[in-house]
Amino acid sequence: MARRNSKYSCCVCALAIGLLGLSAGVISAADTLPTPPPDTRSKHLQAFFEAYNCPPPLLTSEYIAVADAYGLDYRLLPAVSVRESTCGQHARYNNRWGWDSARTGFASLRHGIRFIARQLAFGRYYQGKTLDEKLHAYNPNPKYPGEIRSLMREIDAD
Repeated sequence: MARRNSKYSCCVCALAIGLLGLSAGVISAADTLPTPPPDTRSKHLQAFFEAYNCPPPLLTSEYIAVADAYGLDYRLLPAVSVRESTCGQHARYNNRWGWDSARTGFASLRHGIRFIARQLAFGRYYQGKTLDEKLHAYNPNPKYPGEIRSLMREIDAD
């Protein structure tokens, strides 16, 4: 019987050593996932707005959050703001985007960003359309989509 206990003790010791060794080197799925690249969109918008001497507030975080919430390209509304009002230098009534031919305004710039993003995502003139179709509905000038796309490319240019 003593022999059996020593054999049992050896197995228990080996198992304990093995478990201790494994627990010291436990790797979780979170440890093995790649780290996502840093979100540089805010930096790109900041540089874009500064290049056009846009007046504060720039609201870069708001543009990004609203674009993400509505499934829009984060560069769209900033590009429209530069094209329509030189991003606020020539804006009226918190309307940097030329909405309603700048005849109407918004309670705040944040409200304007949210309202226009919601319209571009779900409004009856925009929902289900491609970016170029949305831009044509927003401004029927045939050159308008190309102008906005050009400004959007500037945002990501390094």
